[in-house]
Amino acid sequence: MKDSLAPLSPHAKVITLSEGNKVGTEPVKQIGTGENPENKVNIEIIKEKLKAKKGANLSVVFDRPLKTRKGVAEKVTKVTRIIARGGVDYDNISIVQEKRENGELPSENAGLPWGEWVEFPLHIRHKDMDYARFYPASGIGFKPQVTYFLDGAEVSKEQVQTLCLASEFPKRDEAPLCFTIKAHNVAMIRD
Repeated sequence: MKDSLAPLSPHAKVITLSEGNKVGTEPVKQIGTGENPENKVNIEIIKEKLKAKKGANLSVVFDRPLKTRKGVAEKVTKVTRIIARGGVDYDNISIVQEKRENGELPSENAGLPWGEWVEFPLHIRHKDMDYARFYPASGIGFKPQVTYFLDGAEVSKEQVQTLCLASEFPKRDEAPLCFTIKAHNVAMIRD
């Protein structure tokens, strides 16, 4: 299955966006909005891929609807492409070990802030929802690439920012040490 999309449901409706709609160097396929799990890669497929490529850099695309302000009827979708690793133990990541040594993080892991491990270190469940755990890519300085869509048409972040809740655009001082993503929001995972 090298360089192929992970299998989707045979009933999945795949909408290819116009040629100009790209996240990074790959065309984006908008596969639902996270509202219909049948159109997504399920947690078992994600775990299978992460186990087969433990610690390797993978291309992951996920999408989700953004929460909009009261009275906004348009549908705003955020599509994010990351290069990430999976199947990694958080405590074994060098930056985590450095932060523990210099006091930026507690000396011992305090556990998950929410949810529980179904299969460590791949699968978390919280309130009957499955999540996949990913970590930033190793050895490359890749920044997540984000594309926004308004009713299916690509738009700029500025065009949707006024329509959405401020919480959809958090300000971060540092890059996250891990990504916990709803499994049904994962649209693609590949080598």
